[in-house]
Amino acid sequence: MQQALDKATQVGAFLRHNQLAAHPTNYTVAYEYISGNNAELCQAIEQKLAAKAEFDDFIMAELYNRYLMPEQQQQEQLLQDVSGMVSRLSGYTDLAAEATENFIDQLDHTAFKLEQDAQPMPPALAELKQVTLAYRKQQQQLNQQLVAANQQSHQLRDELEQLKQQRLQDPLTGLYNRVAMQNQVELWLSEQPDRRIAAIAVDLDHFARFNQDYGATIGDIILSKVAKKVRSYVQESGMPVRSGGEEFLLLLPDVDLRTAAEIAEQVRKGVEKLRFVSARDKKSLPKITISLGVALYQASENWYQFLSRTNSVLQLAKQRGRNQVANEVMLAAI
Repeated sequence: MQQALDKATQVGAFLRHNQLAAHPTNYTVAYEYISGNNAELCQAIEQKLAAKAEFDDFIMAELYNRYLMPEQQQQEQLLQDVSGMVSRLSGYTDLAAEATENFIDQLDHTAFKLEQDAQPMPPALAELKQVTLAYRKQQQQLNQQLVAANQQSHQLRDELEQLKQQRLQDPLTGLYNRVAMQNQVELWLSEQPDRRIAAIAVDLDHFARFNQDYGATIGDIILSKVAKKVRSYVQESGMPVRSGGEEFLLLLPDVDLRTAAEIAEQVRKGVEKLRFVSARDKKSLPKITISLGVALYQASENWYQFLSRTNSVLQLAKQRGRNQVANEVMLAAI
């Protein structure tokens, strides 16, 4: 009992220090960290602490899903297995349908030859012709079934692919979530450990006040529209992520700092030009602006240190008056 009370006290201190609400997800992650039973979770949190990264509900949910939900991992594995099975089934039905169609053509040719080569046709050949025609009919029915099965397997494969994408997307904005980000970054760095990756951290200026004035419902609509605008500046090779409540992160592989800063400025101008009108009373809503911080990943740092440094650059943009772009060179010059 005393050990449990001591852990509870430490958990409470951890949550208060990081300004986290004591709801079940946050409490569970903190309790497991304090207990030290989950080595991977402890390592991830220690890396964040070493990088002086901020903890919020998004990060705590990511840690919970990644390290404390075996069901999540099992579901992901099951989804991968089923997707692979359906893909193989689609390939088999494609081949089977093609082979059956070719066989039917061959039977047609054979039946025609029997009829042309023997006049009058001997009883044995006549019987063979009837058997061939009957078998041809069966093969046609089989081919129809294969075509239907093929269509269903392709549809199922598409639906599974959509489901996989949904598990990696933020439902409100349609941007990728932090789990998808981590998976993609690991892939990039496994392909090329010293790969150049630029990050643009984006934060909506004074958005908490906007939500207070106009309500969370309108705030969510505005947030999704801004996210759509931000995403439009990211090419297919890049990755737009919802990293926090009103925070986005644009990851741009094989892009230098100068180019990333130019893209960030385009994003800032694009959002600034957006205009919003209330659907209820047709009144214009306040203009939304964003602050952006640009940094380049260094192979000598872990990913959490990089995100923390990128966030520091973003904070610099906010300190300089918001609605502007800051880059890591400015931070180093302070």
